[in-house]
Amino acid sequence: MSEEPKEQAEPVQQGEPGPRAALARRAVVLQLKLVADGLRDAALIPVSLVAAAIGLIRGGDNADEEFNAVLKLGRRSERWINLFGHHRPLARTHPAGSLDAVFDKVEDVVREQYRKGTASQEAKTAITEALEDLQRESRRRDEETGD
Repeated sequence: MSEEPKEQAEPVQQGEPGPRAALARRAVVLQLKLVADGLRDAALIPVSLVAAAIGLIRGGDNADEEFNAVLKLGRRSERWINLFGHHRPLARTHPAGSLDAVFDKVEDVVREQYRKGTASQEAKTAITEALEDLQRESRRRDEETGD
């Protein structure tokens, strides 16, 4: 019996992460997304209960107005976190259209700082500045769209 030769894996190009590094990154990103999702859920529990209580006390035809707003927020945050990668980003032109975009930005800054060989305090400052830029741009776009 002759065995077919096994296909050789393509060599990793210079600067590209290997399969182990890619797996490690995906595992870390999933863990961070799980934490974000859990925090979001923990925050939405009391908010949804208060929104439902307000509607029940107020009554009327639009008794569910606040509760529906919480559901809308939950759906938007679910898309933003995109836990398992099934949602498209909130806005392709939005700099923080997803948690993945934030992670990508942080990763770019870390890689650049590593490439430069700068100190960890400089890397921390660069990451903080990049995140603040994303936050400012996000606020500006939200004000423009009224979200």
